[in-house]
Amino acid sequence: MGHPPKSATATSYPRLRVQRYVCLAYAALLTYVSLAPGQRIPGIFDWGRLFSPDKVAHFGAYAIFAVLLSFSIRTTSRWKLAVTAAAAAALFGAIMEVLQGIAGTGRDFDPVDMVANLIGAILGGAFYLALPQSMKQYFTAVKS
Repeated sequence: MGHPPKSATATSYPRLRVQRYVCLAYAALLTYVSLAPGQRIPGIFDWGRLFSPDKVAHFGAYAIFAVLLSFSIRTTSRWKLAVTAAAAAALFGAIMEVLQGIAGTGRDFDPVDMVANLIGAILGGAFYLALPQSMKQYFTAVKS
């Protein structure tokens, strides 16, 4: 097993760096949206009790975060990568919920939101595993 060509390795590091910056920027966005005072967050149209837009927003936000994390973590096992990314996104969501309860911004700790974050993170990890290998190779940096 030889090393990848130098040009492939050299171009993979900037791509990995950009992927990590995108993850950090998204984490900052989630932090702001999670901790901003309730009056500053735009309202979400309520479609009824059966289908809560707030929970869908939590699912989607943390699914996206888990997928972004999946592309920025380096490991040889796809399963380990997806589980690590999902766990990191879910932990981040749990921390944001706890901080909402203690930050004094008019936001409340909501365990149901924490569960929605967890489910979204798991769905994001599953989505990453379901992506065709050709798409993963396009977004994932070459491992050296």
